[in-house]
Amino acid sequence: MENHTLPLELAREILLRLPVRSVLRCKCVCKSWHSLISTPQFGISHYDLAASPSHRVLIKSKDFLVQSIDIDARLFKQSSAVHFLCLPPPPPRPSDDFHYKYELLGSCRGLVFLCYQGDLILWNPSMGVHKRFPNFECDLTDTILYAFGYDTSTANYCLVLVGLEESENIESQSYERKAEILIFSFKTALYVPSKSISFPYKCMGENFSAGALFSGAIHWLVLTEDENVPVIIAFDMIQKSLLDIPLFDHFTMGKYEVHSFGVMGECLSVCCKVQGCGSAEIWMMKEYNVQSSWTKCVVIPINDFLNDHFWPVCITKDGQIFGSNIGGRLEKRNHKGELLEFLKYGGGGELYYLNLRSALYRESLLFPSSEDDQQ
Repeated sequence: MENHTLPLELAREILLRLPVRSVLRCKCVCKSWHSLISTPQFGISHYDLAASPSHRVLIKSKDFLVQSIDIDARLFKQSSAVHFLCLPPPPPRPSDDFHYKYELLGSCRGLVFLCYQGDLILWNPSMGVHKRFPNFECDLTDTILYAFGYDTSTANYCLVLVGLEESENIESQSYERKAEILIFSFKTALYVPSKSISFPYKCMGENFSAGALFSGAIHWLVLTEDENVPVIIAFDMIQKSLLDIPLFDHFTMGKYEVHSFGVMGECLSVCCKVQGCGSAEIWMMKEYNVQSSWTKCVVIPINDFLNDHFWPVCITKDGQIFGSNIGGRLEKRNHKGELLEFLKYGGGGELYYLNLRSALYRESLLFPSSEDDQQ
């Protein structure tokens, strides 16, 4: 009888190019495949080699679960795009309702960042594994800006916290605003030395407190202290320096009301309501840190009477815009801003600021431990 066993090295090359869910099913084929796929190094290689990675949105449900929604699948009732996942189990201490004490605070490089009663948690929803950092010694409510990021120079997941302090300048008899930037390392479970820098900005509110990781830097949308003009600030994860990135040159708060800021289609982007026009516009910076490259990509009609306000989240593989509506539903729109399909979710306003109650994540086989531990 001929031996039709696939050489393990060849099997590895094939498995590395399959989607995450297919790879997880392949763990049941045989012991050798299960052992291969379960190694942390395989997860790192799979993440780096993925030709067409899949992305999902996590949304807190009204029970002890979260809903995970495939952004590239069709949106309709009882859609196969929707999966229910269990949150990481709570620690063994009294809790009256642990679900509502969980906060979804972002995602980065295949992992989701959670906070629960002072504990920080790195979670891979695709694999159902997590790592808990108990008794976190910083109250997130005391910070004006925060972000979950990744330092490529140290292969380290980090939590960046920005706190504000004012100091008196005796010579000019004025107060100088400074930011104390704290960085919590998930690799060492310690803070790296804090850095205090000049910070002539004001936070735009809770909806803009979470930063977006892009091009090796954390980005926030803030207001200049003197003129109240919106500007993007970027904190370089390697150099630990702060940089201004201006919006499009004719942007003024009088004409535009900013709805959202983030990363869409591999570009920094803002969504703004146009005053007096009954429409919103999505602008993208096509070339990083080049002001003239800001491009108006989509115009979305707004019906105030029907609370028809759209909040974009990301762009799907086929170029559709995935987002949420103030009426409580997920939506997909085309490049003209026209509604293509939607999925009802909850009551009024529940999903409008989707980033406050959700996390957009890339499916991966990465473990929540540090990558040095995985070698």
